[in-house]
Amino acid sequence: MLFHENLKQLIGKTTQVSSLLETTIGVLISVDHEKLTVCTSGVPGYENSSYKIFQIEQISYVRVV
Repeated sequence: MLFHENLKQLIGKTTQVSSLLETTIGVLISVDHEKLTVCTSGVPGYENSSYKIFQIEQISYVRVV
């Protein structure tokens, strides 16, 4: 099974995604063969979440938090 296929099993779970530039914690929203999208939470009590997009080839690791 390819890396992006394994990641599809984690959609909807809180994950930590790390690349060479940053590490982000959020809910995994979508995955395809080129990229994945994580929804990060903003300040507690406010609805100012943001979306981070990572290129699959630049990801160091992904883990469930």
